[in-house]
Amino acid sequence: MSDNGELEAGNAVKTTFMHVGKTVRSVQYTVVEDHAVVEGCIIIGTAADAEDNLKRAQDEPGILRQGAQALGAAIKGEHFRWDSGVMIYEIDDHLPDPERVTAAMAHWEEKTKIRFEKRDPSKHDDYVVFVPGSGCRSAVGRRGGRQELVLGQNCSTGNAIHEIGHALGLWHEQSRGDRDAHIRIRYDRIQQGMEHNFSQHISDGVDVESYDLASIMHYPLNAFSKDGKPTMELVKPYSGVVGQRDGLSEGDIATIEEIYFK
Repeated sequence: MSDNGELEAGNAVKTTFMHVGKTVRSVQYTVVEDHAVVEGCIIIGTAADAEDNLKRAQDEPGILRQGAQALGAAIKGEHFRWDSGVMIYEIDDHLPDPERVTAAMAHWEEKTKIRFEKRDPSKHDDYVVFVPGSGCRSAVGRRGGRQELVLGQNCSTGNAIHEIGHALGLWHEQSRGDRDAHIRIRYDRIQQGMEHNFSQHISDGVDVESYDLASIMHYPLNAFSKDGKPTMELVKPYSGVVGQRDGLSEGDIATIEEIYFK
């Protein structure tokens, strides 16, 4: 099951504007350690960036019509992919148990064609740096320059595999456009103010392969529950574990193959 570090959220839900496809739309987020975070573990920028984008939208309402560049979120487009499927990385010297990272990368390399290369500052401008902090979180796709992937003390190797999936360009599985055919969201059981974590990425995401309840990118069924009861109910019976963090599913592997190597 997922470590709760993937489901961390700040106390106050805020609103900003971000680039989605060819338009700009409002997005709700919370602040965790100066990161603007959606869906518990996805970084969309810094808190300052989010505030700046909100102010710009307020001061220059025309940007909402013009589709001006704001916080990037879409994974459509090759510029969000790592060249040749090679993720460039650094591990912060203060990260506890860096073996979590090396084990997660080894799992990705065993199961897929994705490879990892330690950063050479003279060659690599775009890279992921694994840093300590509270919770587990990452941006989606290659963002350009230095991008942080946070692993708190309680984040497991499985959580690291999940966050690397985000950095490679994968959204949460339950964010897919076809999710309602497979799960039913129980908004009445979600913690107040956390409903935005169940948004769907219909216009800024690409549904690849079939919906996968076994995916390491899927929420556990009780994510953000206010009383421990499931916030997601299955439309059809399923005997496996939803929200597992043991390793990549066959669907995860096929998805990475499709978006990187075909």
